[in-house]
Amino acid sequence: MSNDRSCTTRRSVLKTTGTASVLGSVALAGCSGNGGDGGDGSDGGDGDDGGSGGDNLEITGVWSGGEQESFSKVMDFVEESTGMSLEYFPRDTDSLLTGTLMDYESGVASADIVVMPSPARIISDAQNGHLAPVGDAWNPENFAVDPSRVTVDGRVYAAPFKMDLKPGFWYRQSFFDEHDLSEPESWDEFMTLLDDIAAVDGVDAPIASGNGTGWPLSDLTEGFFMRQEDGASLQQGLIDGDASMTDDRVATAFDEIKTLHDEGYFSQTRDFGVQYEYFWDNSLPLYFMGSFTPAQDAVQDPSDLGVFRLPGVDGISSSVNWFTVPTYSDNVDAARDALSSFVSAEGQQVWVEDGGFIASNTAVPDDAYEIEVMANLPDLAAEVTVVPDLDDALGNPFQAEFWSQLKGLWASPDTPTEDIVGALDDAHQETLND
Repeated sequence: MSNDRSCTTRRSVLKTTGTASVLGSVALAGCSGNGGDGGDGSDGGDGDDGGSGGDNLEITGVWSGGEQESFSKVMDFVEESTGMSLEYFPRDTDSLLTGTLMDYESGVASADIVVMPSPARIISDAQNGHLAPVGDAWNPENFAVDPSRVTVDGRVYAAPFKMDLKPGFWYRQSFFDEHDLSEPESWDEFMTLLDDIAAVDGVDAPIASGNGTGWPLSDLTEGFFMRQEDGASLQQGLIDGDASMTDDRVATAFDEIKTLHDEGYFSQTRDFGVQYEYFWDNSLPLYFMGSFTPAQDAVQDPSDLGVFRLPGVDGISSSVNWFTVPTYSDNVDAARDALSSFVSAEGQQVWVEDGGFIASNTAVPDDAYEIEVMANLPDLAAEVTVVPDLDDALGNPFQAEFWSQLKGLWASPDTPTEDIVGALDDAHQETLND
């Protein structure tokens, strides 16, 4: 399969609305080039370690279990191509967001490379002098990601690696076949499907409620935002400040979620990774999750996976895992060199072939996606508009309040919608005004 077709497919999938999108359309204009992807070095270097050969680098991020195993294979590639020695330390999301900030404010590098999912945090960290510019590590012409989301005063402070689409509800095809179930094409069919699943012996609840610090409840909720009229534009407007949390569509989305709670369709909340075990044994047959699902430990046979969008959506959200380099690292230049290798087409293809990974580098060929459900995600996404993950794009204080309100809603589904929306509107306005 030619690189031209790969590029065209990626263009059709990663279309966006608005210049504030994480997956900006400007970067899709060029899909030429292979390998290195180095830029013109215009960001300059702040480190003085004098080269990369033989350097020992530490990396921290949120990947664990099967994802950590896949990332270790990419690390092996980078070690072989650069001569460096790499060590990875996993953290949970809360530790990554809060722990690294505490380190930075103390003038300490949490690691030589920090994998950060939130562009809002990257901008804040860059403005506060915590990050070194890394625009010389990648050439946006070869990527499906616009650097504007991580740019401060003309300098790029992160390099894009793994992209995650949040396509909708995952299910096991064998479970659907056994019980004569089919993907819903309307809201009524979706409600009927939930009724049918709830009636199956051994099912605790139709929908798994995954939780960590507040996500993936947030991903699910954003799906309901985008189920409303012009939902993708609503989500983009909330990010840009052109829409408000007091919009009637936001309240309607929460009312729909509360309806599903009233019907008993949501399970109790558990850690998002633990819920995959219940998902795989068919006691929680539907799980609204990201494209990293095939890489989870509990998923024993990715070929048995299917996925469908929440009926009525005109958009799906996406997020990017960005590589950043703290200014407090003793190996800034070496870390930049490692970034260039990590985000290269060859580096990203290592994980693509392992499954559960969508490459940000457009030179990774389509036929590298060996798992059928992953190969089909571009078509699923191309039918709607891809917009950024809401809370990752906005950052705190909105993100923390969003997660808090959702955990509260799942604990007490009778919470008045106006109370939820009011608290979110206050945090939204504060975030936009920062």
